Amino acid sequence: MEDQPKTIPGTEENLRLAQDATPFNPADLSEPHPVMVDGIRGVASVGSHGAYSDRIYVKLEEEHPEIGLEFGTKYFRIETPGEVRWGHDDKSFKIEKIID
Repeated sequence: MEDQPKTIPGTEENLRLAQDATPFNPADLSEPHPVMVDGIRGVASVGSHGAYSDRIYVKLEEEHPEIGLEFGTKYFRIETPGEVRWGHDDKSFKIEKIID
């Protein structure tokens, strides 16, 4: 069994892109952060990603039963560190930022 990586709870702040872009300020995006989403490895980032408002994007190594392999939405919030609540039906997933 693979060792579990060292993680901290994901927040909007620690998942934010170091370099972001908007339609008014185009730029190259920085790399997303390594994460675990409900125990599945992937990468994630919070930022405008070239759009007009903040959103979260997640890309996973394995299919997640609710969000699939890739997921993005502007309808999200992280009020409790490590818990992303999203959509209009208040669905959620656990997100941890890998720090090692």
